Amino acid sequence: MVAHNGGDYLPRTLAALAAQTRPADAAIGIDTGSRDHSAALLGQALGNANVTVFDQARSGMGGAVQAGLKALAPWREDAGSAGSEWIWLLHDDAAPAPEALAELLHAVERAPSVTVAGCKQLDWHAGRRLIDVGLSISRWAERLTLIEADELDQGQYDGRSDTFAVNSAGMLVRRDVWEKLGGFDPALPGSGDDVDFCWRNRLAGHRVVVVPSARIFHVSHRPHAQGNATAARKAQVHLRLKHASAWKVPLHALGALLGSLFKLVLSIAVKDPGHGFTQLLATLGALGRPAAVYRGRRNAARTRRIRRSVIKGLQTPRREVWAHRRSLMEALGSDETDGLSRHDQLAEQPTGDSADDFAALGTTERGWGGNGALLALLVSVAASLVGLLSLFRAEAVTGGALIPVSAGLGDIWSHASGWWIALGAGLPGHGDPFGYVLWVLGVLGAGNANGAVAWLLILAMPLSALGAWFAAGALTRRRRLRLAAALVWAGAPALQVALNQGRLGALVAHVMIPLLVLALLRATGSVPGRGRYAVPAPGERRFTEMPPAKPGINGTPSWTAAAAAGLALAAVTAAAPSLLLPSFAVVILCGVLLRGRGRTIWWSLLPSLALFLPFALSALDRPRALLSDPGLPLGFDAAPLWQQALGQPLRFEAGAGLDGLAAFGPGAVPWALLLALLLGLPVVLLALTALFLPGRRGTRRRPRLARSLWAAAVLMLAAGWLAGHVATGVSAEELVTPFTGPTVSAAVFALLGAALLGAEALLDAADASATAPAGRKFLAHKVFIRGTAVAATALLLAGPLAGLTAWAAHNVLQSDPPPAAAPGADDAIAAAGSIAGTDTDTTADDAKGALGARRLVQASKARTLPATAIDRGEGPEQTRTLVLSAKEDGTFAAALMRGDGTRLDELSAIASARTVTGDPGQEKIRDDDAVAATLRGVVATIAAGQGVDPRRQLEQLGVGFVVLEARDSSAELTASRMDAVPGLVAIGQTDVGWLWRISPLNEKAATAADVAHRARIVNAAGATVGLLPAGVVSADTAVPAGPEGRLVVLADRADPGWSAWLDGRRLTATTSDWAQAFTLPAQGGQLSIRYENPWALWTGIMQAVVIGLTILLAIPMPARRPNTGLSRDEGSLRKEHQHA
Repeated sequence: MVAHNGGDYLPRTLAALAAQTRPADAAIGIDTGSRDHSAALLGQALGNANVTVFDQARSGMGGAVQAGLKALAPWREDAGSAGSEWIWLLHDDAAPAPEALAELLHAVERAPSVTVAGCKQLDWHAGRRLIDVGLSISRWAERLTLIEADELDQGQYDGRSDTFAVNSAGMLVRRDVWEKLGGFDPALPGSGDDVDFCWRNRLAGHRVVVVPSARIFHVSHRPHAQGNATAARKAQVHLRLKHASAWKVPLHALGALLGSLFKLVLSIAVKDPGHGFTQLLATLGALGRPAAVYRGRRNAARTRRIRRSVIKGLQTPRREVWAHRRSLMEALGSDETDGLSRHDQLAEQPTGDSADDFAALGTTERGWGGNGALLALLVSVAASLVGLLSLFRAEAVTGGALIPVSAGLGDIWSHASGWWIALGAGLPGHGDPFGYVLWVLGVLGAGNANGAVAWLLILAMPLSALGAWFAAGALTRRRRLRLAAALVWAGAPALQVALNQGRLGALVAHVMIPLLVLALLRATGSVPGRGRYAVPAPGERRFTEMPPAKPGINGTPSWTAAAAAGLALAAVTAAAPSLLLPSFAVVILCGVLLRGRGRTIWWSLLPSLALFLPFALSALDRPRALLSDPGLPLGFDAAPLWQQALGQPLRFEAGAGLDGLAAFGPGAVPWALLLALLLGLPVVLLALTALFLPGRRGTRRRPRLARSLWAAAVLMLAAGWLAGHVATGVSAEELVTPFTGPTVSAAVFALLGAALLGAEALLDAADASATAPAGRKFLAHKVFIRGTAVAATALLLAGPLAGLTAWAAHNVLQSDPPPAAAPGADDAIAAAGSIAGTDTDTTADDAKGALGARRLVQASKARTLPATAIDRGEGPEQTRTLVLSAKEDGTFAAALMRGDGTRLDELSAIASARTVTGDPGQEKIRDDDAVAATLRGVVATIAAGQGVDPRRQLEQLGVGFVVLEARDSSAELTASRMDAVPGLVAIGQTDVGWLWRISPLNEKAATAADVAHRARIVNAAGATVGLLPAGVVSADTAVPAGPEGRLVVLADRADPGWSAWLDGRRLTATTSDWAQAFTLPAQGGQLSIRYENPWALWTGIMQAVVIGLTILLAIPMPARRPNTGLSRDEGSLRKEHQHA
């Protein structure tokens, strides 16, 4: 008998052993290092001399039996009774019936060819419920009993005899066969050892029978046992590799791996990913033990006497396996239906009153719950339309940090997933994760990403209100509080600033945060149930003790919600990278502290990791890029922490008034401070209240959840404060840090959640005071409580209404914003004197301490360059355009643009971060590199208009057109000077500005109508002798033969990732000043140029797999147990059925 922590079962098992009608000749007890009193029980029953300790539990039952026999009954092969000595194997949780041993011995005496005999297995607790009557396997080595769920023993299997295998509990084995076969395989310590032993016994030419008259009562699914689903899968794969023909072993290994991957996908589809992952890991574990497989195959070959094909007749056909599995899944389905009917005895009644089925229809609780949501939508839509009416039906939106998006979905995807940043002269790096969010917006806009962005700006407030309404429903049941939450979130100052300043990333994060919080609450089962799913309070009379289980509520985790949280978190962190680390910290803490309830929440980290991993790999040399906001760098004055706690992302002075509202300007009344307090102070005070008031009916859920929300809010504010010390870009010669809006939004929503709990506690106290006994003392208490609750609710509603009114009035009264500055590329230049860098209009710090933000966004055209330049920029020439903007102080802003102009999806955090150098807190603007210096010189030459020819530098930059934006009258004087610059051929004034074409420097190699190309051929003297068609990054074209010494030169920065091939032969990479070049041989051929990154393929596959599986898991398919059975084997189905 082998025991391991079996103290709860051994008394019955030992008593059953002692009660055998045919007693055993000798009894050996083996304890495998039990932590309970199992060894003492064995010693008392069998005698200490017959008990040994084998402190290696992981070696399984086989190792324990071998150790016990070796210590107390060593094998003597020359013994005369070798063929008559038998071993009866017993588990500590398997109690044989009194006649079990006698029946087994009688069976083997009748048939000398039988060397292994087994018992009929019955349930330990329910003595008539069958566990197995012999074992079989499928063609894929899956262990099968072919017993129906909850099938009772009625003698229906008493005719069974020969079988493929029998259970090790109660197995009778002839001693000489045990020794020759080497006992159980040590590579199968937890499951499958009995099947393998019987398999080898069959191959050795012996028989295996089950004796139905020998009954044993066995614990079918013991807690913390080694025979779990993981061990079963390992055993299954090991058996396939061990007993297959040698030439089939690789095929079985590949089949097992592919089968596990298919099971993983299937388990995700049926909302059971935990089982799929454990099965995959088990398969990898089995495949990762080639030495164990080799030893097992060698031992099996040593004792095999018959062909493997003979055993196939005892294996169960595939059709019978699937029929049996369907019956088990149907049993699970019937259990689920029965469970629901048992939990809700009035499930068939539409209302809650069995006496009068129509009585509840007249109560307010039966009213439609969306009235508050509809009211919040109407208020937010009205404010948004009034404040952003000019954006209605806009072709595109520009201003502040916002510029138009690429017109094609393919271009947006290419910019997001590419490893070469096509800004200016280009630079290595992966596209921003926010590019994927823009692509999704384009898909939602039916391919029109610019239209989708415009509508997102207009609908941001209603969408925020709707998201907050749904999220608040997970925290409170009171509709007035959900209405207040929707209005507070729709009128949040962080959202108003993001709208007015064109901070699309902060806006997306603000809209998605409520959905993220709701999904996280559902993923951990932290949402209380409603209706028939409500958990009864102690002493409350209900029809049942507990409501039916449902994923996402009452402590039951939800995989679907975890996947949805992962997608929402990916969108939030891509839109606001400053939230990446604090969000991960919150999720990790939840997963650790919630333990079992938090097991699903880990999935929510995977999509964000998949999005950011390739971007992080390309930003290892400039990690500050991981914090950079999407869009153009835009300066701002961050608010101190106490103002951020009130929901204000921008600093304001108490007496500065409201921006843009003359009636509420600076004066004796501190309007800015009053409005800020009205907006934020009620939320903070109610959030503090939630820390001290008890939960409903004395539960402790409310203060505990409030403390968690407060901790998240403090963490978010701290993360924003730390991020504010890291510069991530440059705007108007000033360093720009990450915008505080996203961290303020996250902190405010956490405080808003705590405030909802506090407000509900006040209202509960007010309701309780209504039933208080009469008396002056109780009356005063009642008036105070009810007055506080009413005042808190009124202030919670008044703040956002005042804020929305002020914002809408400010936007209506404000004059049109100035024309948006030309979006700067990474090669925008800055210098004193006649040339300056990015336009000062890109800074947003113009409020002078007033509360609010000036509206910078405006409707514009999607096209930012003249049509002629766009045609050549998007054609095979890939010509670039130099855009100059004359400013009032005589300086210029310059930007090098490609295609139809720099687009939002082309902007790069890596390009922005490379303009900054130094440690955090000690940053400074980086000095010009070779590209910036070349561009600076070109702009100085053109702006001076003194007859110096800039075409060689323009050709090197790939510039074929120059545009001077017409902003004021001084631009006309500048245009007249530029007409005198050699090589600039005036085309005329367009709707964008004055346009010049750059004539070719080498007229012999190009026609007069040609312009600079991205790819060109230069001779040994450096003169252009040929122009080559190319794409945005790659090039595939024919190259003519020519003299030695030629180079193919790209108008892109040199980088080791560039490679060129001519008719399949790799060309030598070199440089031409700062540009990438390749040496050309004399012969011609087909030229292919690529930019490649070694991480591109693997990270792309990883992203596709993770995001695809997350989307599959997030699809809200009902997670019914019959569906989950599709990915499980028989053992898992039986275990789930038993615990259903």
